[in-house]
Amino acid sequence: MRNHLVPVLLSLCILGLAGAALAAQQPAAPTAPLEFKGAKKTVMFPHAPHAKVECVVCHHMVNGEASFQKCATAGCHDDLTGRKGEKSLYFVVHNKGEGLRHQTCLACHARVAEQTPDLKKALTGCSKSKCHP
Repeated sequence: MRNHLVPVLLSLCILGLAGAALAAQQPAAPTAPLEFKGAKKTVMFPHAPHAKVECVVCHHMVNGEASFQKCATAGCHDDLTGRKGEKSLYFVVHNKGEGLRHQTCLACHARVAEQTPDLKKALTGCSKSKCHP
């Protein structure tokens, strides 16, 4: 019996350390909503309602590693006035199509609204929605 207990305990310790290492790589989500300052409107982004989504869905891989920088960080989606191209913050938030390395806000909101029609106006409407109150 003892012969089996040692490998099991060792495995549990290794798994615990691996989990702690992964958690340490991911910073804590901000508690206050982030402001996306675009060309025309400022959008407030609260992390709390998005907590069920894995961080790497939006904070996509950069050079093979997870990046937890803000979307508009210099060199990322830092074109705040343009509406086209992966550098445009507007484009990566509003794009409904495929082909990007990450999930876009509007594509995810449209999928959730399709599954829960009562939320359609709140999640996909341009005015008086959760994004553009």
